Parts: sequence; structure tokens; C-alpha cells
Amino acid sequence: MSHQNLDVCVVIEDGDLTDDEPGPSRSVFRPSVCSMEAAWFNQSFQRPSDQVINSDIPQDCLLKFQELIWNSPHDRMVPGYGLTPKELASISSDGRKGWLVTSHFYWLSRTLNQQQLHTRFFVLDPGIRKASVEKLLGGKSVWQVKQVIFVLSVGRQDDGTVFLSTDKMQGDHWSVAVVDVITGRVSYCDTLGWPAPENFLPAVIKYTYILGLPHAGRLSVRMAHKPNSEQHTCTPECTNYPLQTCSDVCGVVAMVCIATAAFDKNLFELLMTPVSKDLNLYLTDPTLYSSYLRHVLIYWLISGNIDISRISLKPGFSPHCPESKPALKRKLENGNSCNSPKRQVRNVPDLRNDVTLNEYILEALETGVSSETLLSEVRTLFAEGQSDSDNTISKYIGNVTFNSAIERSKDDAWSTKSYIKELVSYPKHNPIILFKNIGKEMSTLSQNDAVMAIQTPFQKEMMKIHGRSCICVDTRRVEGDKFCLVTVLVCVEGSLELPVAWLITNRYDAQVLNLFIKTLRINVGELHTEIFLGDTNQKVYKVWIQHFPKPNKTMFNTWEVLQGLTAKVETLVPGVKEQNDIKCHLNILLRVTDIKSFRGYLQAFLDVLKPFEPFLSYFKTRYVEGNKDVFWASCYRCASNMKYIPFLTSHSTVLKELGFSGRHKMNRMDVIMHKLLQLIRFLESKVDVQANQARLERVVTAIEKQHNKPMGSLDIFQSASGEEWYIRASHETNSYSIIESGSASCSCELRCRSCKICVHRYICSCCEYLLLSSSCKHIHMINTYKRMNSVINDASQVTSPSGSPDKAPAEDGKDVEDRDTLRAETQKLLEQMLQAVPNITDAKILQDICTSMGKYMQQQ
Repeated sequence: MSHQNLDVCVVIEDGDLTDDEPGPSRSVFRPSVCSMEAAWFNQSFQRPSDQVINSDIPQDCLLKFQELIWNSPHDRMVPGYGLTPKELASISSDGRKGWLVTSHFYWLSRTLNQQQLHTRFFVLDPGIRKASVEKLLGGKSVWQVKQVIFVLSVGRQDDGTVFLSTDKMQGDHWSVAVVDVITGRVSYCDTLGWPAPENFLPAVIKYTYILGLPHAGRLSVRMAHKPNSEQHTCTPECTNYPLQTCSDVCGVVAMVCIATAAFDKNLFELLMTPVSKDLNLYLTDPTLYSSYLRHVLIYWLISGNIDISRISLKPGFSPHCPESKPALKRKLENGNSCNSPKRQVRNVPDLRNDVTLNEYILEALETGVSSETLLSEVRTLFAEGQSDSDNTISKYIGNVTFNSAIERSKDDAWSTKSYIKELVSYPKHNPIILFKNIGKEMSTLSQNDAVMAIQTPFQKEMMKIHGRSCICVDTRRVEGDKFCLVTVLVCVEGSLELPVAWLITNRYDAQVLNLFIKTLRINVGELHTEIFLGDTNQKVYKVWIQHFPKPNKTMFNTWEVLQGLTAKVETLVPGVKEQNDIKCHLNILLRVTDIKSFRGYLQAFLDVLKPFEPFLSYFKTRYVEGNKDVFWASCYRCASNMKYIPFLTSHSTVLKELGFSGRHKMNRMDVIMHKLLQLIRFLESKVDVQANQARLERVVTAIEKQHNKPMGSLDIFQSASGEEWYIRASHETNSYSIIESGSASCSCELRCRSCKICVHRYICSCCEYLLLSSSCKHIHMINTYKRMNSVINDASQVTSPSGSPDKAPAEDGKDVEDRDTLRAETQKLLEQMLQAVPNITDAKILQDICTSMGKYMQQQ
């Protein structure tokens, strides 16, 4: 059976168009986002206190900034800034939310041009008219202009061509150009080492002709970094101008360097010195000092003044004395003081991340240490470190216990078919895009083959949006398991590796893969991805390109490469200690995300492997020679513009959270399907619903409706542990199991207004729970049932001879409100009980009801 989901358009009415009242504050409209920003302000960060004149950021400025971004109406411009609260807040964010927009540079242009007369700064507009330029530069003070600075919004096409942003082709990166009016020299500065757009000089001349530079022949271009490849590597012709190693700092660097070129010419020229003159200068590592630079921008915004003292070097500081490797090693071992007395200093494990590993290797290579010393020191400092990508889903699901009691029959095929029949009855939410049960034949599948493909509407949307950047396909096949699992993943917001489709099958070959990927293509539509990660035999990739456009880059899954190498180490290297040493170095090698660092560490590793000729020969032939490392090394994935390198660990680490490990095999399709849907439902509510205020409101309203639905049957059994409940099947419904998830302390906003229950508190086995963000009615019933029993038990203790109080305790308003709510819930429950009692045939259930009601009547 194949089922194709329908696209659903949800229309949200914004009210009367004539209604011009400001909306709620941003803290009310987007509370979850504001909470992340608050966490950013509480993080420690590196300050260049030993280099700059003044690294202090006044606390009152930060408080004023927080007031603007959180308490201003979310749908209005903040007066005096020309920015919305959301745009202002991007300065205090990391990742994609930290990207600066054109409005930030318009503010900088107004402020910088008002502070002085010798420099003019503009956002370059390639389509600007002559009259507009004369208005901008044709004033009485034009003779005082010594330099013009431009910020350029640029983009890069698949063939490497860089273009200026227009209305039809939007850019996604910022670069800077500084024009010296006296000499005609143009300094083109790009933090990714991209070349200048072809129409760059003609666009500049539209501005400079009025200053006596009317044609390209009068201009000479100086490149901060000479373009040489897609992943830029510096050559002796490059300068010390900042190179970014993350995806969100280009706008920040642009603003800082524009101010530097305008107010501190010496510092700007220092950045433009040849890279061969190695500098100990904080601006050459913008990713490490990103948070500090963002704090500086906040200070400028709030003060309304560009105070260069937070950027300029202090008198007497020499940037020509690079920090020694021993000093860097001590910094790592001592916790790397952040010079921030009001913030908690990070500990050593926090510093053992990929960026610090890259820096340490580069420093060691420059000082010329031996290969043995380099590997020994790196292992001592970084062997126990954990990559930022490890267990990214775990931070969302925490200690959640997923429901395993979902089998509707001992016969897996019958139970699975029962679930499928119910799931497809929800056409808007149906997650099953392909299903073939045991017992039937298809043109390509035999009678004994079982195949199921899953993709929820949420997963479909995430694949269409985030699958353009990177697609990873992970296959789990374990000896002894009846079923194997193929997972398609994308990277969301640079931090979450999200599964966007699954294939569950007892037959794994090219025909089944072809059927699965063909179905994905029908469901998602055409999708061209930049990077495709798959198995080392390229089995999935060969099928993928039959249905989707060929990806720009193909790579192997890191864990598959590591598994293959580990197996060869155990067979080709003698001695347990030697094997463990080599395995450790392989783990570290796959965590190096800078190309130059990787090359140096790889060569040192090859030097150390010389005594182990069989493994060295295998490793070089299979994974190194002929540039084979570009297919598996993490540094070739996204290193030029991302600090976070996704997909370094297998999705199997997440499957362990679902209980699929050890003796718990993948032997039932219904259990695998149900647990995967539990997982994606949980992730959707955490990642998507709570980040969308409009959708959050709709879901909370739907939760209230679930609370008010009639139950119908009261055949409830509670387990001996008290942590699991069963609702027995009737002629209209299946049986259901409800367990406590372990998220009793969850503080999310997906909460019922009546019984105060969070949708993550319980996990139910019914299909409504799996498909609807509002959860199901059963969890409300169980929560009310528990609260009623608790009240009855508490009251019994109060009226007993040993616990009878002399005086009733005083009640506050909240107690009265909770009591009234509980009274209403109890009344509703009793009414349902009266309707259901005539149909109850089980004597034990009747006895339990009588016992509970008898306790209650005794209190009266």
C-alpha cells in the first residue's frame, strides 16, 4: 500500500486590517526564543583584556538592550534604531538566528557618518542612480572625504561564481570594501576568502566618480585573501584579515572592521599585513571572540556611539609576539580564564572542543614538534573530549522513558496492520507513505517481505527546508535482528540532527531501497542537496541519484569509516596497547575540522604508523592516497563556514534511547514504528511547536478540547508499580497503555489549562497521541484519576484519629482555585462513571469503585 500525504494550508486570521494596535511584547510572543537569548547573556565568553584598551561592557547597557528586545512590541520598529526587536536580538544569538541583516548596517552607516567627515560608509547598491549618489556625497564637505567604505551582500553559485545581492538573487554573506580616495587602492575583505563579484568595480565607480575616481583604470584592488578553492586555504599572498570558522560571524566581523577602518587606520593596516607575519591578535580569531564582539556591538547600539576603545589595541601591546604552545597548553590545563569576573569560568572539558583542538594542532605544527610528541600531547588533552555533535537529540529527550507496551497481538503482522488501518484514517496527519505486510506479494517484493516507510508532515517540511544543505542516510543492521532500519537525517539550525524519514524492512537490497527513495521523491518533490553522506559502498547514493538531482558533494558516514578502520586495527596491529593507541588517534583525527590542522595531524599519524606496515599500507591505499580523505574527513564537510560539524556519530546512539540495544532487538515492526513516532512527536513539540507562537496557541486550545472529550469506557487497570495504566479494549476501541515519561518537571508551555498537565508527562499507545500535537484524551483522564485518588487518600489521613487536626489550615487563593477545579473534574468523572457502570462486567473493577467511593462517603 502506498499513501501520499496532501499539503495542507492553514490560514491564520490577523484581525481587521484597520486595527493598528501594537502586538504583545516579544517576551510574550516568542517566550522560548527569548529564553535562549537569556541563556546567551548568562554564558561565559573570552575577552581580549590583555590586548584592547577597555574590554568592559557596562551592565546597564546590557540591561537596556534586554529591555528593548524583550519588552518592545514584537511587530513594531524600536524607535531610534530602524530595527525590529527580532532584528536587534540577532546580535545576542548564535547560529542562524545570529545572522545580521541590512538594517544593522543602515544603523551603522547613519551613526558612523554622523561621527566624522573623513570617511563615508554605505551599503553598496549596484543599481543606485546618479542623482542619489550626488545627494549622498555631493555636499559641501565632500572635499574632506579621504576614504569610502562599502559593505556588500553577496552570494555564491554552485559553480563558484560570486554575485552581488539583488531583489531576484538574494545574498547570504557579508564582505567589506575600503576605497582610499587619495591612492585609488581598494581593499576587498571577505572572511571566507571568496573572490569579488564580477560587477563589483562598476558598482563602486557609481559612488567614487564624484570623488575623482571615474573609471576602473584609476583603481587597484588589494585582496585580503587570495581565492584559491571552495574551502579557502591561506597562501603567502593572503593577509591577517579575519577568517571565520563558523556560520554566523561574517556580519559581526564586517561591522567591527568597518569601524576599525574608519577610526583606527593603524589596526586595519595591521590586519592587512601578510599572513606570513604571524600575529598574536584577537581579531584574527573572530569565532573565539564572537561573543565579545557581539557585546561590543550591543554597547555601540545602546550608547549611540562607536567607541573604538573596545576594539583598539592598548598602548605598549605588541601583536608580533605570538602566544607560545606551552602557554596555550597551560591555558587548556588551567581552564582558560575568560577574564569575566561576573560569569562562571568554563571547566577544561568545555574547552576540549573541535575549535580548540584545531588551534592546538596548528600551534604545535608551527613550533615544529615531532610527530610522536604532537600525538602524545593531543591524546593527553583531547582523548576524553566529546564533539559538539554527540547526542544532540539527547538534550531534547533527556531522561524520557518511551512506551514499550504497544503490542495489540502476539502476531506482529496483525498488530502492525491494526495500527496502519488506524493511522491512515487521519489523512492530514498520516505518517505512513509506504507499507507492505507479510502475506501479500508485489511486483518487486515477495510474500515474506515486510516494508514500511514513515514520514510525518513535520518531517516532510523539515526535509524540504533543511535537506538542501545536507542529507545523511544511516543504516542500522544488527546480527540477530529481524528488521533493519534506514534513517534519513538533516541538520536543523546547525545543532540538531533530525530524522526526516525511516524505512523499516526485513529485506535490505537495492530493490527495496529504490522503492523507498522513489516514494520519498513522490512525497517530498524535487530536492537538490549540497552534501550527501552515506555508506562507504555508496549503495544508497547510487539509488538516490536515480530519483533526486545529483548532490554537489558526496561523503562517507564518519562512523562507518571508523568501524572499518577499527576492525582492521584489530587484525593488522599486534598488541592491545598499540591497538588502543591507534584507535584513539583515529577518533581524534575524525574530530579535526580545520583542513590545515587535519593535514598536519594526518601526516604525524602516518609517521607514527611506520612500525605497523600492514595497517599503514591498508590505511594509505584505501583512505589517503589519491585524495581519498576528501570523502570521509570531517574538515571537508562544512569547515569553511561552520563551527558545528554534523553527523559525526551514528543515529544508533539515539535508538539506544528508544530501548533498541543489547537484548532488545528490532524484531517487531509495530514496536519499531510506534517508538519512532513517539520520538518524532516529542521532537516536533520541542523543536517546532514551542518555537512558533501562533501554532503554540492553537495547540494549547486543542489540548483543552482533548481534556473535555468524553471517555466512554472506565475499564482502567493500574500496574503494581503504579507507573502504568491500561484501558481495556471495547467493541469500538483498542486497548491502550499509558506510562509516565519521566518528564514530570518539564516546564514547557504545552500544558492543559484545566488539569495543568504537560503533554510530555505521559506517553499513550493510542494513535491520536502519536499524530496530534495536542496529545490524546487518555492522559487527561489518568492525570485527573491520580489527583482524585491523591485527594481521597490525603483526606483519609486527615480525618484519622492519629492525624485529626485541631484547626483547618488556612487556604490561599491558589488552593481555593485548585480545589474548585478539582471539584469540577471529579463531578465530570462521576457522571461518566454513572454512565459506564451498567456496562462493567468485571467484579474487581466494581469492587475498586465501591471501595474508593466508600472512603469518600466516610469522610462526609
